[in-house]
Amino acid sequence: MSFSQQGPRAICIISATGAVSTATLHQDSDSGAVTYEGRFEILCLSGSYLVVEEGGTRTRSGGLCIALCGPDHRVIGGSVSGVLTAAGTVQVIVGSFMYGG
Repeated sequence: MSFSQQGPRAICIISATGAVSTATLHQDSDSGAVTYEGRFEILCLSGSYLVVEEGGTRTRSGGLCIALCGPDHRVIGGSVSGVLTAAGTVQVIVGSFMYGG
């Protein structure tokens, strides 16, 4: 997120590897956020953010989606609606695009 604050940029998360120990996810429109704790391997992380500055005010749009695998080999996923806490080293491949809007 701090990377996207460096100017008029669009940020795309292309992929990620590693594990998280805490993930707060929003899984469907009927339920609220659910927090998972434990060790979960990242299967897929993708999303994008666009930071727009207008009249001295910065606004951010976009979001992240993640799929995780737990120690019981169950797959969970959804939209990230809170903090993801790394359980070790996590590598994220990010694309950054300047825009003139």
